Amino acid sequence: MKVTINHVQKSSGIIRKTTYHGVAVRVQFNAEELAVIRERQLEKDVLLERGYPSDMSDNAINKHANRSLGKKLLTAAVSGADSLHFDLTVTKLMKGEDVYFLGNPMEAKGYEEELRNGLVRLKQWIVGNAEVEKETASFEL
Repeated sequence: MKVTINHVQKSSGIIRKTTYHGVAVRVQFNAEELAVIRERQLEKDVLLERGYPSDMSDNAINKHANRSLGKKLLTAAVSGADSLHFDLTVTKLMKGEDVYFLGNPMEAKGYEEELRNGLVRLKQWIVGNAEVEKETASFEL
């Protein structure tokens, strides 16, 4: 598993410019890891629970929250069920780069730390699911 994490910035607004600080992560899984993920159906496992990104306007947040069932089903059918939520899942990492924007550099650094810890847990989870224990353990209680 090869991980690349970059910090990016994005500005928005014409008169009152706002700068958002993002963390972009790209994970390249090797063939063995992909096989374990697919075999054990780990694609939908949530790596990080996260809310709305800072670069979403209040209007966009309300629009996202109040979508009709038809729009949610269409979005899920076209983009996958992951697109309905902002949580970071294994599927999102498998699809390519994931960028999440925060309000200031300190929040971005904190998010990067959480992301690193989550990726370590993911690697341990994949390794743990790779093989079934073949040794018989016996002990007395």
